[in-house]
Amino acid sequence: MKLIVGLGNPGKKYAKTRHNLGFMVVDELNLKLNTQHLIPKFKINEKFSSEICELKPDILLVKPQTFMNGSGQAVVKIAQFYKVK
Repeated sequence: MKLIVGLGNPGKKYAKTRHNLGFMVVDELNLKLNTQHLIPKFKINEKFSSEICELKPDILLVKPQTFMNGSGQAVVKIAQFYKVK
């Protein structure tokens, strides 16, 4: 399993700003790496405090929905659950 995590800040206030560059990169990867030409949608996962998109069976795109300083907490939960080093 591979995690690709884009960091940013949740909310409309930060949309399309430099604070959400990580979210924008993950959205672009979603478009570019999708081999089926179907765009999987990000789904909110409350357990992980993140929006998650399973791009392939072994790749997860992640957008933590915590503010930048708290993003590590969300990433640790996901990495531990999927046993990613």
